[in-house]
Amino acid sequence: MKLSKLLMSLLSTGSLGWRSLPILAQETPAAIYPPAAIAVFMQECQTKFAAQAPPGFGDRGDRYCTCLINRLQEKMSYEQFQQITPDNEPPEVKAATNECIGAIF
Repeated sequence: MKLSKLLMSLLSTGSLGWRSLPILAQETPAAIYPPAAIAVFMQECQTKFAAQAPPGFGDRGDRYCTCLINRLQEKMSYEQFQQITPDNEPPEVKAATNECIGAIF
């Protein structure tokens, strides 16, 4: 499933790293992803977050994943979102990941 590949990419060791990348602002209106896609993303994201979060921070998965899906909807169309794979991660994904990590820690 493409969403699983996306989550693997977003929650890889590098994506949850503490590096700070600049956030790329875009003047694009927010996209609304299908509710079913968001539900799958949230469930898988929270599971992976809990497994990879530093000790004592596993309970922040809901905040992180909500932040992440919101940022992706702001920066990418649903079609672009579906094309994300671990080997094809656009800069918007890294920027959103780092922004959300910064927001919860």
